[in-house]
Amino acid sequence: MSNANSAKAKSSGSFRLLLSYVFTDRPLFIKAVLLVIVATGFDVVGPILAKIFIDNFIMPNHYPLWPIVGIIVLYIATTVLGTFLHYKQTLKFINIALNAVLDIRRRVFAHVLKLPMAFFDHARTGQLVSRITNDTESIKDIYVQFLSNVLANVILLIGILIAMAILDIRLMLVALLLLPTVMGLIYVYQHLSGKIVAKTRQVRSDINATISESIGGMPVIQATNQQQSKLAQFDAINDDYYATRLKTIKIASYLLRPAISLLNILVLVGVVWLFGQQVVEGVAKIGVLYAYLNYLGRFTEPLGDITQRFSLYQQAMVAGDRIHSLLQEPTIQEHGTLAARIEQGHLSIEHLKFGYRADKPVLHDLTVDIPAGRFFAIVGHTGSGKSTLLSLLLNFYQPQAGAICIDGHSLDEFDHDTLREGVGFIPQEPFILASTLFDNIDMGRGLSQQAVAKAATQARLHDVIAEMPEGYQTQLGEGGLRLSTGQRQQLIIARALAGSPKVLLLDEATANVDSETEQVVQQALNQLRGKVTMIVVAHRLSTISHADHILVLDHGRLIEQGNHHQLMKLEQGRYRSMYQLQQQAKRIQQAESELA
Repeated sequence: MSNANSAKAKSSGSFRLLLSYVFTDRPLFIKAVLLVIVATGFDVVGPILAKIFIDNFIMPNHYPLWPIVGIIVLYIATTVLGTFLHYKQTLKFINIALNAVLDIRRRVFAHVLKLPMAFFDHARTGQLVSRITNDTESIKDIYVQFLSNVLANVILLIGILIAMAILDIRLMLVALLLLPTVMGLIYVYQHLSGKIVAKTRQVRSDINATISESIGGMPVIQATNQQQSKLAQFDAINDDYYATRLKTIKIASYLLRPAISLLNILVLVGVVWLFGQQVVEGVAKIGVLYAYLNYLGRFTEPLGDITQRFSLYQQAMVAGDRIHSLLQEPTIQEHGTLAARIEQGHLSIEHLKFGYRADKPVLHDLTVDIPAGRFFAIVGHTGSGKSTLLSLLLNFYQPQAGAICIDGHSLDEFDHDTLREGVGFIPQEPFILASTLFDNIDMGRGLSQQAVAKAATQARLHDVIAEMPEGYQTQLGEGGLRLSTGQRQQLIIARALAGSPKVLLLDEATANVDSETEQVVQQALNQLRGKVTMIVVAHRLSTISHADHILVLDHGRLIEQGNHHQLMKLEQGRYRSMYQLQQQAKRIQQAESELA
């Protein structure tokens, strides 16, 4: 598909997305349109009443009391009722808009939650946040600022043309000539501004992404004295946003409101000159001229308003394209239907091959059998494929070849909930909710207080929580800063254990804790031996020396396996050299600390 066809398909998809909400609540939309029609009728009646007053009473110098009072009262009533109905109509469209934004934002966030991990490998957090917040908010403008105004103005234009035709068909034709000119201006504006508006939205996302990235990495930025470079990066993006926004404003200033105002003045001069001569010659009436000029002012005002709203329409459509493209991202395919609980936790990996890119495999023909309840460790240098293997065991990615089975069933056979209940994961970097300790362990699973306390006890965290003033209801704040690094890791272990998994995966779980906390974590894990199948990725080899079986990976290949004693007997073994190197570094560190 060509780029033009692709852009056209994307725009039509976003257009359908936006308009679908107009008819979601059909009765509400019909009520809003009826209010627009009735309010327009009241707007159109006013100048006709003024024309009758001028030609029938002022020009003949004839002022009967009750007819004049009746026209004045009717004029005031139509003005008040028209204003009130426009207010009610605006409320209806705002209701449609807010419901649309509410539902689109929910749909987008629900979709993001179902995207595969491969999507987040290249996605930027700030840009995703911008799509879910800023872009969905911009969509509101298409209903409130564009759809309601354009619809009301189109109906008003039709009403004014009908009223003009009643007054003088020739004057109506003069006004009608403005329409193709205005449509041409709108077409030129859309053609010139489309790419610039799209770039503006993208640069705004880049600003959000840069801010989010900088705030998240503030300790590193300040520690490495990168404040000025980050500020320079932000200034460049900010200046780019300013330049693109200025371009859209310039295009709008040339083609939208000022152009319509110029056309309005030219038509007004022509009408006053031609029609004024007829009034002087007695061919036409002053009331008709007044009413026409009134209608002409009202006629060009909706045209100017419509063209002005097209800048908002352009932004909303670009936002709609961005949201539509995000909604088109393929979600995790849940083919599995097996809902039976994982009972044993027997893992088997058969001829596994995987690469983030098909031409660059990370794991090569990996075959391992892990009996239920055993403690297996995975070691290797950086880039050997340890964390990738855990991601495959979690079914975050699909292998290019081979299979991973639990209790004889492929991971694809399990439904999502069953797999997540049966396989627990403890990452290297703890993810802590800005909520209570209880909520962080429960994670919305509806666990009882007893189940949460049991998990905390298994993670050796219950005594720490009991000493806190509010116990399990203690608020942790963002990032769990009220807990130490080791306690945060214990909290993540408690969270994983609360689901009673049969397979527990740990990715460098003790890499960021001190030796004392490491011992506490080790004691917590030792209690699970024989009950849970544990697969531990470790950098510190001393923490997995007591594992039942150790797998040594090198560039995605299994080069050694066995327990600690078996691997240490291999004179030229990779594991032995890694272990001895770490022990030597540990002894040097101890000696330096003693000398200090």
